[in-house]
Amino acid sequence: MSKLLICGDLHLRENLNYSEYILDGRNSEKKEILDSIIKSSSDCDSVVLLGDCFNTKNPPAETVKEFVSFIESFGNKHVYIISGNHSKKGDGSTALDFLKEIKNKPHWHIFTKPHNAQIGNLKVSFLPYMLKSELGTENDEQSTEKIMRELPGGDILFAHHSISDTTFNGISTNALKEVVLPKMKLEEKYKQIIAGHIHVPGVFGKTVLTGSVFNNEVSEIGKFIYKIGDDLKVEQIKIPGRGIYKLENPTSEELAILPKESIVKVIITDKTMNTEELKNNLTRFDASLILEQYPNERKKMHNIQEGAMDFSPESLLKLYSEERGIELSKLLKGFELIKN
Repeated sequence: MSKLLICGDLHLRENLNYSEYILDGRNSEKKEILDSIIKSSSDCDSVVLLGDCFNTKNPPAETVKEFVSFIESFGNKHVYIISGNHSKKGDGSTALDFLKEIKNKPHWHIFTKPHNAQIGNLKVSFLPYMLKSELGTENDEQSTEKIMRELPGGDILFAHHSISDTTFNGISTNALKEVVLPKMKLEEKYKQIIAGHIHVPGVFGKTVLTGSVFNNEVSEIGKFIYKIGDDLKVEQIKIPGRGIYKLENPTSEELAILPKESIVKVIITDKTMNTEELKNNLTRFDASLILEQYPNERKKMHNIQEGAMDFSPESLLKLYSEERGIELSKLLKGFELIKN
């Protein structure tokens, strides 16, 4: 009996978001998550990675090395990898292409174009993210029609595209301005659909959105990997990771229910709030605090001079750093490197 471990978007990068607020830069957290995925594969024959393994189309050497080490850790298991939008370049080449040149890993299967395969008793289709230039289409509607026309059907579709009639963070995928594959028609072709691309996990009938692997944005608080066998029953497995919370003028009761080691972005608009007490409360839970005090007033102060907003690169970078919780010095250093 075949058993597959399925992993959503990794978005590997040098530093996870908000790493500057954690003593070790979230490195031990990243290692713990990757190790938990490897450990969970112990009873599986194969591993499926659903795209966006890297966060950029040209990942740095250290990130590539980290990824190769990760997939090598699965030993001789078959590893199936599809390309996502973050790794695909305008000419159709991808950040994964170098893996195709490795000759001594016949159990690594890299799909940058649609591919159909037999895995044990399962008839499977792999659908990476496809550009209009690759499909020979002019718009998203034509792309959707062509993809649907060429999918043969089978037991499982593994995809890196949005699926209609699903939601994330209260937003319907039907409203997205991109290729959105029709859920109902997919479920007529396949017994199970499992898709990456959308970072928020969710189960919608026979369609599973795996979500991404690492918590990187506010309100990302829980991530999962999945297993599936010949019986097509999907098992959801929670993986570790710091939740990222955003609270405005929180009470001590709200803080008390936060999980340990959370990353907490606190917005203070109430000038009577005791920020020292707030910091002490969070310290007791080993939480990492991103404190933003009176953001509306601060923006007014440095945006308005003689009735006009300051659009200089330095001012805009400062605004961005405050909104995203990124050290301004790092952004300014990057800006200087680009400028020079």
